[in-house]
Amino acid sequence: MKYLAFDIGAREVKVSLANKLSGGLSITKGQSFRNNLIKDEGHLLWPVEDIYSFIVSSIRENGPVDSISIDSLASDFVLLDENDKIIGGAVSYLDERTKRIAEYPNEAWIFERTGFHSRRNSTLYQLLALKEEEKSLLDRAVTLLFLPDYFNFLLTGVKKTSLSMALTSSLVNSSTLDWDDEIISSLGLRRDIFTEIHKDGEAVGFLKEEVEKEVGFGAEVILSGHDTSLAYVAADMDEDTIMLSVGGFARLGVYIDEFNLSDDVMHKNYTNAISPGGQKILTKYLMGTYLIQKLKEGMKEGTSYDEIMKKARAIHYPETIDISALDYEEKDVLSALNRELEKKGLGKIEDLFEAASLIYNSLASYYQKEIEDFEKVLGRSFTKIALVGGAGKDLYIGLLIAMKTKKTVVSGPVDAALVGNLVFQALCDGSIKAEEKDEEIKKALGRVTYKVVQ
Repeated sequence: MKYLAFDIGAREVKVSLANKLSGGLSITKGQSFRNNLIKDEGHLLWPVEDIYSFIVSSIRENGPVDSISIDSLASDFVLLDENDKIIGGAVSYLDERTKRIAEYPNEAWIFERTGFHSRRNSTLYQLLALKEEEKSLLDRAVTLLFLPDYFNFLLTGVKKTSLSMALTSSLVNSSTLDWDDEIISSLGLRRDIFTEIHKDGEAVGFLKEEVEKEVGFGAEVILSGHDTSLAYVAADMDEDTIMLSVGGFARLGVYIDEFNLSDDVMHKNYTNAISPGGQKILTKYLMGTYLIQKLKEGMKEGTSYDEIMKKARAIHYPETIDISALDYEEKDVLSALNRELEKKGLGKIEDLFEAASLIYNSLASYYQKEIEDFEKVLGRSFTKIALVGGAGKDLYIGLLIAMKTKKTVVSGPVDAALVGNLVFQALCDGSIKAEEKDEEIKKALGRVTYKVVQ
């Protein structure tokens, strides 16, 4: 069996192929596509036509395959007219429109109904911004589809909404797992533009005739959706494990028996979600390594992340700051770091690699505190951290997190959503059993374990 996965991220679209043979699972990463956002009529737009062309050409180049699945980051969507053409463009979550909303809804009430803590770039806020600034587009809209669901539609001609994506919208009721009519009505939105929600893992349909002719074979498209939810499939998870996915952003999460809608959870900005396999999840968005990325921009051209990691580790700056006090939109990261150091009565940093070491050390302390908060809220402790995402290949951050938390850190895979997507497809058709999943991933990609001897 062969599986093809696409992961649409903020900066690039990644593609990977998995082949399940008797000897195990082999995973091959394909060429990625840089999805530079387009500035058009005052908005930042996804280059959806270019992304779709890349998807089709990648299917052709990697085929034949048995199934295909597409996931993406949360919240972003397209509106289609009566001819299924995009109206208003595919606006990115990075667009400024949600900052201009005149009246915000009652967030506590929405959390009580959805269990989802809305970020200001969520689907809900994007729709409110549309209603205030470009209501004519909403009036003309016939269908709303999230990014992966839209590309599934282009491939198959079938419109289905992924549950894992719908849950990120702040418009789905946590009890019914369906669109919350009361929220939609109270916000003055139209209910009829939302398509029926389906569980991840369902078949969307087979490639439509013209796509099949273009790629040279037929294949089934499988519904997945939210990238972070798929990361749980790739992580080495059990009841004693908390997952930490670290890239530019970070997410912390754990499996729970039932959605947690408590005031404590709401005030700490936790969010309830569902994994592709149907397990309930409590998660929180955190600061990631974006500041390291910003520092790299000021370094000598050609400086690699591996070089930054090694030099930062060699320096091992001993102090920490409250890294969460910094803003993702900081233009001058070094000045921002020194501002926080000054608050603690510490001297300034001038060397960028020393600054990187400060960021690493502060991130590890920040994650330690957030994990302890999770343990207090849930009344349970975790012995292991599953570290996935870009930080999965960063030896320094893995070691620091193990040292700070005194927990075993199992690191990998790096492209957790992409790997989770492939493995999920294999789980759906029964080629891999649930109890075999972690061993298959470990054999195919390896994992690194950090354990502090006490």
